[in-house]
Amino acid sequence: MSQENVEIVRRAYDAAQGRVPEAGLMLLDENIVWDMTGLGMPDLAKVYRGHQGIREFWTGWLAAWETIEFKALDVEARDDHVIVEVQQRNRGRASGVTVDFHYFQTFTVCNGKITASHMAHTRPKALEAVGLWE
Repeated sequence: MSQENVEIVRRAYDAAQGRVPEAGLMLLDENIVWDMTGLGMPDLAKVYRGHQGIREFWTGWLAAWETIEFKALDVEARDDHVIVEVQQRNRGRASGVTVDFHYFQTFTVCNGKITASHMAHTRPKALEAVGLWE
């Protein structure tokens, strides 16, 4: 089951990188909780709920960037959770400036759908968000 969960998460990243968030919605539970509070990005620091919340998040995020590139540096499955260490490089739509992000994202997968995602600057904080520890 955990390898299946990893593949679901990888497909979600592929959809995001391809700038096709609607394709990614098929992988998300209709009541998904998408928690952006752990990254310290004031404009996005909130919890998005359901498919409409995901659309709201992606509309704002994609509007800011000309290009988005994700690289999974490490992927680990634990029970119903997938923990991903992410290097992200985006180029600003208006400025053309390249911005690098490094963060950890946890996903909870249940019955083949992502039911929750939490993002954090550190691995311990990402694990803590889903009740896991080192």
